Amino acid sequence: MYTLYKVRRGKMVKIAPISKVRNHLPTFVTKVKDEHNQLVITRGGRPVAVMISLEDLETLEIKADAKLIHSLIRAEEDLKASRLYSHEQVFKNV
Repeated sequence: MYTLYKVRRGKMVKIAPISKVRNHLPTFVTKVKDEHNQLVITRGGRPVAVMISLEDLETLEIKADAKLIHSLIRAEEDLKASRLYSHEQVFKNV
């Protein structure tokens, strides 16, 4: 169903013309979702759009948020150092 495959940053990128995607959209959506591959959609042989799974989009958004990444790293450090507090401890004076 795909016209071309190529590996980019360790992930399989599949390329297909927009006409093929239009005619088989449910199949493409299922494959992108289940296989976590990117689908580059072409028009006239040129790339015009990319289809990725919702989970992959959320991952990209998290990775693009430097403040969130910093918070996650701090949280992991706190966990390793046993700097943990129960819900009751956090809200006892509120």
